[in-house]
Amino acid sequence: MSILLPTSRLSLLALQITAISFFSLIILVIASTASAHDHYTFEHAEEMRTSGRIEWQEYGPDAFTDAITQNKPLFLVLTAPSWCYWCHVYTSDDYIYHEDIYPIINEQFIPIYVDADKRQDLTREFLEGGWPSTTVMAPNGDRLYGHSGPRPLTNISANLLDAVRHVETQGFANSVSYEYVERDVKVPTATDLEHTISLYDQFARTQFDPLHGGFGQGQKFPQARALDFFLDRYEETNDEWYINAVEKTLSEQYTAVADIESNYNLYDPIEGGFHRYGTARNWTPPHYEKMLYDNARLLKAYSHLKELRPENTIAQEVVSGTDNYMQRDWRDWSAGGFYGNTDVHGEDAYFGQNPRPADKPRIEKTKYTDWNSEAILTYLSLWERTGNQEYKTIATEALVFMMSEMMDDSGAYHYKQDDGERGVRGLLLDNAYLLLALTEAAHVLGDDVYTQRAEELATYILGNLYDWHTGGFFERNSPDLDLYAPGEHIALSKPVEENGIAAYAMLRLSQLTTNDTSTLYLNAGIKTLGMLILSIGGSDNDYYIMQSARYAERESLLTTYANATTDIASAESLARTDFWLDALVIDNDAESAAFVMSEDGLEKLDGPFAILLLIALIAGFLSFISPCTLPVLPAFVAYTFRSGGKSLARMTFAFFCGLALVFVALGMSASFIGAFLRDHLTLFSQVAGIGLIFFGLYIISGRGFSGLSMQGKKSPTTYLGSFAFGGILGLSWTPCIGPILVAILLLASTTGSSVLGGLLLFAYAIGLAVPLVALAFTADRFSQKTRFWKILAGKEISFNILDKKFSAHSSALISGIIFLILGYVIFTGTLYTLNELVGTSGFQKWIFSLEDKLLHIIK
Repeated sequence: MSILLPTSRLSLLALQITAISFFSLIILVIASTASAHDHYTFEHAEEMRTSGRIEWQEYGPDAFTDAITQNKPLFLVLTAPSWCYWCHVYTSDDYIYHEDIYPIINEQFIPIYVDADKRQDLTREFLEGGWPSTTVMAPNGDRLYGHSGPRPLTNISANLLDAVRHVETQGFANSVSYEYVERDVKVPTATDLEHTISLYDQFARTQFDPLHGGFGQGQKFPQARALDFFLDRYEETNDEWYINAVEKTLSEQYTAVADIESNYNLYDPIEGGFHRYGTARNWTPPHYEKMLYDNARLLKAYSHLKELRPENTIAQEVVSGTDNYMQRDWRDWSAGGFYGNTDVHGEDAYFGQNPRPADKPRIEKTKYTDWNSEAILTYLSLWERTGNQEYKTIATEALVFMMSEMMDDSGAYHYKQDDGERGVRGLLLDNAYLLLALTEAAHVLGDDVYTQRAEELATYILGNLYDWHTGGFFERNSPDLDLYAPGEHIALSKPVEENGIAAYAMLRLSQLTTNDTSTLYLNAGIKTLGMLILSIGGSDNDYYIMQSARYAERESLLTTYANATTDIASAESLARTDFWLDALVIDNDAESAAFVMSEDGLEKLDGPFAILLLIALIAGFLSFISPCTLPVLPAFVAYTFRSGGKSLARMTFAFFCGLALVFVALGMSASFIGAFLRDHLTLFSQVAGIGLIFFGLYIISGRGFSGLSMQGKKSPTTYLGSFAFGGILGLSWTPCIGPILVAILLLASTTGSSVLGGLLLFAYAIGLAVPLVALAFTADRFSQKTRFWKILAGKEISFNILDKKFSAHSSALISGIIFLILGYVIFTGTLYTLNELVGTSGFQKWIFSLEDKLLHIIK
């Protein structure tokens, strides 16, 4: 069965051409009025937004109707005006409000302005990688182009989009697919629970950075839930590694007052609280905005540390400073609850000064359900750990506000503004968080009112967001039709983090109730956990999957579930008779769509397999001409071209066979390998980096690769060696070309056949290797006496070490050294620095844009 909401067809070719043409004329310039700090503020951005220069519309059916009626693309700006400095830069008269730009935006587009915090549902869909974010869409909602960051849009021709007027628009095309396959829903075993907990532990430990604390080796976002788990593990095992890891992270995030101007890290030692993230591995400089959810999680983790290590003076200072900051700047003392965030206020111009200017950063007084739920969980934990009555009061006041203002018969609202406006219902994000906050309050405070309200919310969630056929919770089922494009109010993907939160809350709620509905809570929690266990990683996003497994194990919930199977089957059967999704299910004929898409990528292909082969071939070629290939060429030339003459083409063909074998093997096991690479590309990169270092040493050593060798013991170049060279390179290349390769692997997993998956990756390997093969065939036509061959061939260099004479081939030395450097760069997590440096050229930017378009097709 499948659900297909209203669809129609729209020719997008002219729109795509004009949108690409539009942005090909974007010229990056230095803004002429960028000298004054106060020019880029929330107040100025709001003044610009309400000035009437751009005729902004709200995201919703009216905007899409206008786009179809007027046959114009949509110009969507996703911004975070309450805290994002670069969003203020973009929404100024230096950029989109420039006198040469905004008239064309009004005339040629349907402009849409989105506050990302208030519309987190749209942020998930449209964020182009950073802030601010711009997406251009066809009238039917298909993405044509996108970019992140402030980009001046100047010298745009007023008649550039004339071709749009000639496109025949037949209506809005939007579809949501739901495939129900009759199968048993996964119910985890006791072994599954143990394995889930163990894997979370292993992944988190693997990702931990022993040099600077935190997780990963690039820019650092705080992962406070994982740190809290480490402290739990320390209490369970007495293994000092866990608590030392948390203390190391805290010491690296901490900023001393004396270091504010020279080494500002994540913690603000003057006003208290943590900034959003560190832009480098060592946490400095930070992005200076402060977010409620980050500070709530970090306060919870470091108060746990303070309890275990009361002698840690940094923990004492940070807990006190963060708690004071949250209460002083964000707590609503009259109505209860917490405000959302604090803006960057000029970045270094304010936070990097000691003493600081008198004017304080702006506080966004909108309250968000998910973030307030995080704060409630933190203060409930602090009340449990300390017995401090003030913490109980803070949590209780926030709970009263949430129950009275942020939920009704349609579940939880996403936000409430300071002026009283509420908005956006039907999101799993808010309903799952609030359910957990109410359930925890019932457990900790022992008040039946929280149990009652939690059951009311759970009833709504099970009736509107739970999948009664296959388990798990849908992302969205909103009654607010005016906030979405036609048919878009329903989103049937099942986001991992929110499903983990919902599963844990349902399991906790099942232990609070004894009526018949408790079996429904238990059933939903257990089956959602069963759906999630294969998604386990070691980050904050996976934390509640692990917590659900721990709770189920500790409370023997699998035994409880097994004893209630008859009641559960009866309750499920009754619930399915009134399942809202079944009423919308219609048969999906073969002409409705060639591709069925979801958040996770291509789910189904009814069109020709040749289309996928073409996509894979193009992807391989784009991977070859990306910056990742630059270090490969010298090694390829140094080894393969050593053979010369007629054997050169055959040597290159052997190289291709080795390369193709690796990718075909990946393709034939794509369902597993693709998902593993996608979730653990950082770990794979580190392993591959080590492999590249050894490979570089292997090339230099001359063991089968005609590199450094003792005189008189020359190792000849062989077809087998070239085959092995291609295979090793295929494995080593994978981290660098990761995004494209992972997408192709996931695409291969949709074919339903290992043979077809292998063919798909074979096409990818052809696209990757054909330029190298062409180079070899072209070079083979030249006489080996020409300057071309002399340069490529290099020369032998002889030298003495400890009275032994050695010879080293220049090409082998150079390529080996390059592989050593590349291996180090991959292992340290700075590979993409190379891509960014090389990517500053216009050609590479064009390549990146093509990759982005291809990934959008696949994903």
